[in-house]
This record gives sequence, structure tokens and C-alpha cells, in this order.
Amino acid sequence: MEHTQLHEMAEKFLIFLSVEKNLSQNTLQAYRQDMKNFFRFLTINHISYRYIKAKNLLDFMIFLKRKNFASATIARNISSIRGLYRYLVSKGDISSSILNLFESPKIERKIPSIIGKQDVDRIISTKISKRDKVNKRNLAILGLLVTTGLRISELAGLKKTDINLRENWIRVTGKGKKERIVFFPQEITPFVEHCMNGPGQFIFGTKTGKPMSRQNIWKIVHKAGKTAGLQINLKPHMLRHTFATRLLEAGMDIRVIQELLGHKSISTTKIYTQVTTTQLKTVHKKFHPRA
Repeated sequence: MEHTQLHEMAEKFLIFLSVEKNLSQNTLQAYRQDMKNFFRFLTINHISYRYIKAKNLLDFMIFLKRKNFASATIARNISSIRGLYRYLVSKGDISSSILNLFESPKIERKIPSIIGKQDVDRIISTKISKRDKVNKRNLAILGLLVTTGLRISELAGLKKTDINLRENWIRVTGKGKKERIVFFPQEITPFVEHCMNGPGQFIFGTKTGKPMSRQNIWKIVHKAGKTAGLQINLKPHMLRHTFATRLLEAGMDIRVIQELLGHKSISTTKIYTQVTTTQLKTVHKKFHPRA
């Protein structure tokens, strides 16, 4: 009975997040998966969700760690469950004192992987298809990722009405349906314009007019890196990291970079300062006589 009631409350919580918080389907799916992990843990260990203790949450984190979940993923799981419990408190289902138990584990922030300028130049000038139309589309995809820092999901969802070819800007709908404007250079305009002639409302659409899948965009980026001779497994997010790091190196204010990337928190953007700091340390160690 309790098991069924918890699942019903969880579904209502997801509806609340969708309607009141306007969260994307990807974010909602992450919440759903996190709650599934927690419910499975409770079931296996015969623990009531109404009477969990601090030790139970610690055991839950160990449970996730044994499944090889990264620290950031474990932190997200705890955050999701905390959100669920806040909702349960608001509905009077459990005592508010239970919220004091939640403490997010420390997140081990990894320094983002970036690529060099020469690598970028090779990527956006490499033909990865023998078909001219496909190659122009691929160059538009790679050019926008490199010069705008778009997320792969944002790129896939771009509509023709989001593009202003005369002034070279794009209206991007990011996480939480938040809109922002990003600019792209004139040299990739012809490739973007080529994609405007395709079927449907999406810039990068399929023959049926639907948006290209993120998996297909990932494959294009991966193949471009391989064809360009890069010695790494190139991923779309590396291009986003590279875009942000280059702006920071050029002296752009970090809050402007935050806006361009669509980060909700400045702390997320500050991760890029670690890249330039690490680079400075490397150069210092190599050339300074007393380093």
C-alpha cells in the first residue's frame, strides 16, 4: 500500500515539475530515473520512505557508488529526492524535519576537455561526406557548435524562425525554456542558409520534417574529428567547452559568457577558469627557471 502511494505521489510531483516549473522532458526523465533508483533501494532494504534516517541516505549513496555512478550523478540523485521530499512535505504527507537529513555529496568537478585552434580549423574545413548537400549541412552543424557554444539539444531544436541571416543571430531556447540570443560569424552563413531550404520547420530536419536526433549530430561531430585526424574521441560538448574557454582567454567578462552559454548559475561557468589556470601552470612549469 505504501509502495503504491509513494509512486502515485511521485507521478504527481513530476506533473508539478512539468506544469509549475516548466522543466524539459529530458530533465523530467532524469528526475524519474533518480526516483526509480531511490525506490528500488528502499524496496531492497525494506525501508519506509516516511521514516528514513541519515544512515539510509548514506547507504543510498554507497548503493549508487557501487553501481559506478559518478559523483555528479549521485549528487543529482540526492537533489532529485530532496525535491520529491519537499513536495511531500508541502502536501502534508511527511514531517518537514526529514528535510534536514539531505546533504549533497561533494561534486568532483572535472576540468572540461578542449581542443586547439588548429584542430578547430581542421574540423570545420574537413569534408566528411561525398554528397555536397550533406557536407554543407554538416559544416553548418560544426560551424554553429564551434562558434556559438550551443548544446547539442539546442542545435537539434533550432527552427527556421529562430534564425536571422541578415544580422547573423539565433534565438536559442535552452534549459527551463529560457531564451537567449547568440551570434555566428558571416563565413558560416552560406551553410546555414543552405539548411533553411530543407523540409519542415527545423533547420536541421529530416526528410519527414522532424528535427535531427542528437545521436546523429553526435555521429557527425565524432566523424569530423576522426576525419580531421584528431587523436581524441571528439564530442559535441568539447566544442562548447572550447568556445567558452577561448572567450575567457580573450578577456570576455565571465557573466557575458554565462549568458551566451545559457548557464543558470555563475558557478557552472566558472569551471572554465580552471582550464586557463591549468594552462598557465603548465606554461609556467615548462619555462620558468624556478618552477
